[in-house]
Amino acid sequence: MRLIPNPQFKPYLIVIKTASSVRLAAILLLAGLLLTGIGNIAGAASDQNQKLIPLDRIVAIINNNAITWRQLQQRIREIRAELETRGTPLPPEPTLERRVLKSMILNQVQLGIASYMGVSISPVVLNDALAEVAHNNSLTVDQLHQRLTAEGFIWSAFVNQLRDRLITTRLQQQMVDKKIHITNREVNEFLARYANRIDPGQQYHLTQILIPIPSSASPEQLRKAYTKAEKLRQQALHGASFTKLAIAYSAGQHALKGGDLGWISAMDMPRYILQAVNVMKPRQISQPLRSPSGYHLIKLRGTRGGAKITVTQTHVRQILIKITPTTNSTQARAKLERLRQDIKMGTRFTHLAKAYSQAIHSASNGGDMSWVSPGTHTPEFDRIMQETLVNQVSQPFQTPSGWHIIEVLGHRVRNTTGAMVHSRAKEILFLRKRQEALNVWLRKIREQAYVHILLTQPKTIKNALTSTAN
Repeated sequence: MRLIPNPQFKPYLIVIKTASSVRLAAILLLAGLLLTGIGNIAGAASDQNQKLIPLDRIVAIINNNAITWRQLQQRIREIRAELETRGTPLPPEPTLERRVLKSMILNQVQLGIASYMGVSISPVVLNDALAEVAHNNSLTVDQLHQRLTAEGFIWSAFVNQLRDRLITTRLQQQMVDKKIHITNREVNEFLARYANRIDPGQQYHLTQILIPIPSSASPEQLRKAYTKAEKLRQQALHGASFTKLAIAYSAGQHALKGGDLGWISAMDMPRYILQAVNVMKPRQISQPLRSPSGYHLIKLRGTRGGAKITVTQTHVRQILIKITPTTNSTQARAKLERLRQDIKMGTRFTHLAKAYSQAIHSASNGGDMSWVSPGTHTPEFDRIMQETLVNQVSQPFQTPSGWHIIEVLGHRVRNTTGAMVHSRAKEILFLRKRQEALNVWLRKIREQAYVHILLTQPKTIKNALTSTAN
């Protein structure tokens, strides 16, 4: 077996500049190499009988890393399968190829930064993430492995993609999230402006096309971006698939999903989108909306929810016995069983709670925890609270805090809309700022990276490589 260079392609010498030095990295593009020599191990086959087998090649160089043709084709197959599963129309093959490569390049830029900064994911975290993915699909990890393999996916590639996603998420948290600050004044202004105007239960299904603009865009660049956005809007209004246009042209993070942003509450939207959506009807498309990231086209696909948000609260009293060096789990449970028998014989729950409960906040009140909303305590506490009848005392049960018995005094349905708005205000403001900050940061690191794209190749070579990849 021997390697024969294709004379149509030349090796490339790439000059890569760094902050501290200028280094030469000699990159031999495997696009010009063909593997030959099908025969016996000794290579006895004659040159006339040799069969040419295409070898992998580089399609893009990103700083000191590269993306190969086979990696690109594998990712395209995965994206195509995902779009087909969701019933999303597929764009033309060259468009899909270009968009997938663009996404892979941005991912490689982030991974390069993460590597330089020492950002990594431990095997334990990765295994937990795999278990979560499997659980969300009602599978074990082994069953997930078998299903993906049966559907033509490479398991190791799937695991690597998940690891990369976890690494880039952690990198974004360090580079973007930690730099976002929300002041009390912003929270108060948000509540004053929206608390009585927004129904937090209302959700909107949105799709988006983002036409990016450079960090310091000139008036001419802004004009061109706006013109492109308006041209795409007109195409969509005249029957073109908004989903296909998003895949082909959007610079948003959800472009390969047809720009689908999913269901979003009004409070989770940036202000410029909210103002547009408030006056739109389902299936309408907004005018181009300006943000620091560029011009956005928003399509409202539907709405759901609305009206008030309610929750069933339970009035509870408890007695808590903690596990300590002098009281083990068996002793704590036995003590509560005796107290429960005393209550059944007529002793008041409040008296025993004041005398024996070790719950700091409720013992002095006779164990009264007031009205408790689901999710306030542990799942086990919630379960017992829901199962215990009114005016009944539960059997002893254990949580990380210790052993409990509870008495349920009643239930009520509470409108928690106002409380939810207040508690979520800071989170919502953070999410709004984060999306814009993330878009700006991604654009900045992409502009600063060295990227050399080598995708265009003769059709005969491309077809040969595609066939062998399959």
